[in-house]
Amino acid sequence: MKLRLIVPLIAMACVLLGPAAAAPAPLLVDAVWLEAHLGDGNLRIVDMVTERNDYRRGHIPGAVYLNVDDARVKVPAGGYRLPTAEEGARLVSDLGIGPDTHVVIYDDSGGLHAARFFFTLDTLGHHAVSLLDGGIQAWRGAKLLVTSEVRRVARTDYRPAREPERVASAEWVRDRLSDPTLVLVDTRSPAEYAGMDVRARRGGHIPGAINIEWEQNLRPDGAFRSADELRAMYAAQAVTPDKTVVTYCQTHHRAAHTYFVLRLLGYPRLVGYDRSWSEWGNRDDLPIAR
Repeated sequence: MKLRLIVPLIAMACVLLGPAAAAPAPLLVDAVWLEAHLGDGNLRIVDMVTERNDYRRGHIPGAVYLNVDDARVKVPAGGYRLPTAEEGARLVSDLGIGPDTHVVIYDDSGGLHAARFFFTLDTLGHHAVSLLDGGIQAWRGAKLLVTSEVRRVARTDYRPAREPERVASAEWVRDRLSDPTLVLVDTRSPAEYAGMDVRARRGGHIPGAINIEWEQNLRPDGAFRSADELRAMYAAQAVTPDKTVVTYCQTHHRAAHTYFVLRLLGYPRLVGYDRSWSEWGNRDDLPIAR
């Protein structure tokens, strides 16, 4: 092909494929990556450290603050639920997030709070989302700049494209308990799983569920274990990508961490039981095991 034909073809490809032809946003980024992208115009950094005062004392430049309880809705009967489409639209709009915004979330809890908001965004159909590996501790450990300046952002008019297939109801789970292509992952402590630590009217676990506590996803320093280690850990418990995997815990807080990890590993059929044991353990019409 002659050179004069190559440039027009490249230009046409750019138009068709869009800017950056775009490699999807990485689900997990490190501090070096984030520092290099702080100036990106489509980036929104969300700080989810446990205490707002810690955010005010020093955070990653440009970050806005979100408390984990703002990413979920308290249920009078106990536990939490995902925001509705309308509630989710208000939440995301208030953070200045648009349909093309790349959201990077971090916390001070090993990704626990960040993963809960990841789950919320994933179910709202927003997939340009990353977690900062190691959270604010990794950023500070790398001796990178922090600021006490509180970022003000312009509100957007966000329109969620909800993906209800990513969320399971109790009835959906109950009706599939005998399905050999489905596996339930209980991310609570072994004591909760065994019914010795009871946090609802009944203790125990959903029949057939496999117990892999969420903290096993992490190294001692609070960063995620390598993809190879994580893949081997889940495969050893028959939690494999050929199955539909359902995550749950008490309130789908810890379970959101495992949900994120399995998304990171590329599991194609992944569902979160949002109401989790706070519902299942309090309903006498649902089976339990100990």
